[in-house]
This record gives sequence, structure tokens and C-alpha cells, in this order.
Amino acid sequence: MEAMDEAVRTRLAAVSTATLTTCLFKRGLRNQFLQNVHPINAAGKRLVGPAFTLRYIPAREDIDVLEAYADFEHPQRKAIETC
Repeated sequence: MEAMDEAVRTRLAAVSTATLTTCLFKRGLRNQFLQNVHPINAAGKRLVGPAFTLRYIPAREDIDVLEAYADFEHPQRKAIETC
């Protein structure tokens, strides 16, 4: 993944959460927000950057052994370490 351009990051940091949510809603992405989330430090910086959605499927104990995760190409390990 390419690094985000600093000019893009600065512009996105100025967009309100309501505006961003409305843009997603107009594109058919509903319920893409968390309710009642408040900043711990209101004077802190806004979080801006790429997001990843990972689908987690629990390992089956009967076929998935811990040694499988030693493989750097294991899909779950690769997904977590890439993000």
C-alpha cells in the first residue's frame, strides 16, 4: 500500500464526522459509524488514515495447530502483519 500524501491527510482531517458519514450513506454504506464515542483528549489530533476490514474465522482445534502460524505465508498471519 502506498503512503498517504500529507496534503490529502490534512484535507481529510478537516472533514467532519457527520459529512463523512453522509458521504458513505449516499454511497449505500449505512451504519458505518459507532454511537456515543467521545474523545479522551478533545485537544488531541484527529485520526486519519487508511482502514482495513479483516474477516476473522476462529481456528479449528481439530485441524489447525499452532505450528501452522509459524509459516509467514499463513493467510491470517499475513493479514495481521501487513496491516
